[in-house]
Amino acid sequence: MRSRYSIRKIQNKLGVLLLFLFTSYLLPAQDSPSGEKAVITLLKEYERRFDLSFSYNRRDLRNIRCAVDDPASIEGALNQLSNNCDIQFFRIDERYIAVTVGDSPIISICGTLIDTATGTPLSGASVVGSGFQVSTGRGGQFTIAGISEGTSLAVYYLGFKVKEVLAGDLNSEQGCPLIFIDQRFNYLPTVLVNSYLTKGISRNAEGSVSISNQNFEILPSLIEPDVLKIAQILPGIESYNETASNINIRGGKSDEVLLLWDGIRMYQSGHFFGLISAFNPNLTQHVTIYKNGTHPRFSESVSGVISMKSDSDIPDQVTGAASVDFISTQFYAKIPASERFAFHVSGRTSINTGLGNPVYNEFFQRVFQNTVVTNFRTNSTEGLRSTDEDFNFYDINGKAIWELTNKDKLQYNFLTIFNKLNFTERFTGETSLSKNVSELKQQTLVHGLSWEREWTKQLSSNISYSSSDYVNNGGNQDIDTGQLESQRNELTESQISAELVYTPNSKLALEGGYQRTETEIINESSPFEINQVFVTQNELVSDGFYLNSKMNLFNKRSLVTAGLRFTNYPQIDNSFLEPRITISQKINSEVSLSASFEQKHQAVAQTIDINNSLLGIENQRWIILGSDDQPILENSQFTLGGTFKKDKWSFGIEGFYKMVDGINTLNQGFRNQLANENARGGYDVNGVELSISRKTEQLNAWISYTYQDNAYSFDELVPSDFRSNFDVTHSLSAAASYSLKSFLFSVGTTYHSGIPYTSPVPGNAIISQGNDSMINFDTPNDDTLKDFFRTDLSASYTLPLDDTFTGKIAVGMVNIFDRKNALDRYFVLDRDDEGNEFLTQVEQFSLGFTPNISLKLLF
Repeated sequence: MRSRYSIRKIQNKLGVLLLFLFTSYLLPAQDSPSGEKAVITLLKEYERRFDLSFSYNRRDLRNIRCAVDDPASIEGALNQLSNNCDIQFFRIDERYIAVTVGDSPIISICGTLIDTATGTPLSGASVVGSGFQVSTGRGGQFTIAGISEGTSLAVYYLGFKVKEVLAGDLNSEQGCPLIFIDQRFNYLPTVLVNSYLTKGISRNAEGSVSISNQNFEILPSLIEPDVLKIAQILPGIESYNETASNINIRGGKSDEVLLLWDGIRMYQSGHFFGLISAFNPNLTQHVTIYKNGTHPRFSESVSGVISMKSDSDIPDQVTGAASVDFISTQFYAKIPASERFAFHVSGRTSINTGLGNPVYNEFFQRVFQNTVVTNFRTNSTEGLRSTDEDFNFYDINGKAIWELTNKDKLQYNFLTIFNKLNFTERFTGETSLSKNVSELKQQTLVHGLSWEREWTKQLSSNISYSSSDYVNNGGNQDIDTGQLESQRNELTESQISAELVYTPNSKLALEGGYQRTETEIINESSPFEINQVFVTQNELVSDGFYLNSKMNLFNKRSLVTAGLRFTNYPQIDNSFLEPRITISQKINSEVSLSASFEQKHQAVAQTIDINNSLLGIENQRWIILGSDDQPILENSQFTLGGTFKKDKWSFGIEGFYKMVDGINTLNQGFRNQLANENARGGYDVNGVELSISRKTEQLNAWISYTYQDNAYSFDELVPSDFRSNFDVTHSLSAAASYSLKSFLFSVGTTYHSGIPYTSPVPGNAIISQGNDSMINFDTPNDDTLKDFFRTDLSASYTLPLDDTFTGKIAVGMVNIFDRKNALDRYFVLDRDDEGNEFLTQVEQFSLGFTPNISLKLLF
């Protein structure tokens, strides 16, 4: 316990230090006695006063202050700033003025890109500079006004960097110079595929996939860009129980996915028991997903990583939005308190029933009421479960960003997630009635503090501290008998980390870091049958060291990302040395190949209590691994794939083979003869992922497909090898989106093979052992549910209201054909009034037709 409290002391000291620094910063924040003002403040005053708009790089100007007199005209104001400060101005037109720092002349340039192979203009290429990007038209031309003569420009085509040129070289009085592009000698870029599947998703050469919330448009069924839902359109990523938060990557359990928010591991990720994400989509700006070749910075995940980042920029003005839909009402705001300090805040709370809310009621039908019990003797409905509920949730997110100097940035993050449910469950049969009253609370509270420092252009560092507290507290009372059952799962985690990044040149980047993590988990339970509370308390401390390198080789046509991670657990005398490597090779302008390999481990996972009296609504509890029965999970994975791009088409293929060792039957959620077995084993999964997309100016269409073969192996069991609970052979997602001015429309279909389940032996379903009866199950996971098929659509319309406010209306429809998809099936023994036992089948189904509408006001 001593080590955890040492970090708690550090947490308190960091809080005091942050308050002191914040106060010391605000005190001198007023204008200096000499009358100097920040140049950015002056420019904003001139914009309002003279009805102008200045274009500038905020980072260049944020540290410049000037003493100026009150000008009578804009010309006088610009002359004073030019004479008193090292600033230049360039009029783009009557209203727009470009601003640069230094004595490099400001010019307007143009150019025409020519493909050397065909001699024709190169349209659809991107010309990128510091803070801007333009595209070439059909004639291969581009124009840039108000640019510094020394600005370096990069030309990208089909996602590849094909040319570098200085702006001054294009300053010609003889018209637009010709720029010849030879695609045989282009570079392998950091981004292999822009608009991978759809706009806002990029496939990176280092093996990851990035999702940019800012650039994302629309997906079927979504009225907000929920990043956890967006991730599920990628091949190899599914949610077999139709939730946003329970994500399965390449046949693994959802707890095998490391979920990070601003670098902090999250142990709760959903509202409405996972049906919607707990992370406010308005402030989640960027997401990085690893399925293999994971950066050695990340541990604790044998299946994948989803790392979410919120916006860390200081806005020029207050921006935000407020919205309401049938599930929740929410808001967010980004508020610049000064040129160097800003707050980001957001909040969301549920809209309860009582108004005849159809979406809310459908969600409850999915979670609680959509369970039918069937009598196998007559194959007729024996009874129905129903509930009366009182449920609410909220999440609050806050962030403070402080640019101490041009080289230093301090950030503080805060997030709390809360769910509370009170419900009464009734079972009404032909001759019986029973009643249970239950309560469930889930809450997460996280804090994070980080300091980023840019020592030189080549060297930077990041030091961070974070703490996370998660509590899942539930109780259940049988009114008929007066018996009370309670469960509590409490997790506390703290982490201190430091990282150095050294980039000596454009061909090499090196990273190294250290992480110390301390985790404590307390589990309490009080079963119905025993009037006693059982408590287990475990603590785990780890020290992690990692190195990573990124090398551009062979004229930047090859990218090798190689890393190594060493993690030590001193309490259990165990350590892991894990390599991570990804190799990307550009064959030509259309084809690139990639291969990756990784080894990882996981020491914190979830166990599943199938006897939970809350009908399995929240029957998962976090535990610490490392014992003989519950060893630390280990994985090895290899992938090989390639991409092909031509015109507006993109095609990707990747084969994978993954092995995970150390799983326990108690943690897999079996509802068959293995439910109470305590056996160690593993699973192997191999498969192929395909993606095809085509993008035009207005239409974007894509298909993603996954084939996999997923099998368990438990040496202690008979049979030892059988299908995994997540052995879904075929998965397919197909969708199209269309944009027309302010209107967006998207429709799509999700399909996957049925989920495995175990059926009783036909004709001998119940057997006796002494005075007890039990179900005589067949081979584990011998049967399969019917295929899952669902079609969704969504549409949105954006309407500017005035110079400040913009309105947006969005409509989303889930399962528009109201197809009844089975998500789970299992069997239990019941007893009739005469004491005779019979077999019952329990089925759980997906959402039916569920429309939703959102009204949003942006400012």
